[in-house]
Amino acid sequence: MSAQTGGQSGRPRDPAIRAKVLLAAQRVYARSGIAGFTFEAIAREASVGKPAIYRRWASPSDLMDDVLGSHELVPAESERGNIRDELTEIALRTLRLVLSEQGSFILRVSAERGTQPGLFDQYYERLRQHIHFQNRALVVAAIDRGELSQSCDPDVLIQSVTGAVLVSALMVFAADPETNAEEARRYCGRLVDQLIQGVLPET
Repeated sequence: MSAQTGGQSGRPRDPAIRAKVLLAAQRVYARSGIAGFTFEAIAREASVGKPAIYRRWASPSDLMDDVLGSHELVPAESERGNIRDELTEIALRTLRLVLSEQGSFILRVSAERGTQPGLFDQYYERLRQHIHFQNRALVVAAIDRGELSQSCDPDVLIQSVTGAVLVSALMVFAADPETNAEEARRYCGRLVDQLIQGVLPET
């Protein structure tokens, strides 16, 4: 369902209020899950009146749909160069995402995915299409260039990099890129070096 279907026509919508509410909704959900995802809690978090929310969204499910659709899932362009640099950049982007507010939201969605399968499955499909398959294309190109072995499985390699970063972030093995960018990049580089050893072409 498209967002902003609730309420009646009248004065123009203030885009700043919509942005505040979407951010507040993301924070409330990451903190409290579906059970705490109420207009009252979101209005309190956003410091806006409930009528401002009711004018824009007909129900909490409509608001959640808008939050999911508002996420910018296409990552920034990776560094162009050799595959090690590209995979290191992918690892860094993944680490930043996991440690961000959006990352907390995604982890909560993952935990509660079974409770809202239609809505959340669509979100994860967007994650796969916009992030995984774009990153996968970089690996395929590296195989074509001869940087990686023909036996390399692009899906498994990308999943290995992003999955290892996720575990590293959750276990606090990796430095936060926002506070220690140099150490975070070094860690991601070491992780990538370890993972690609088995798929480098024979010399």
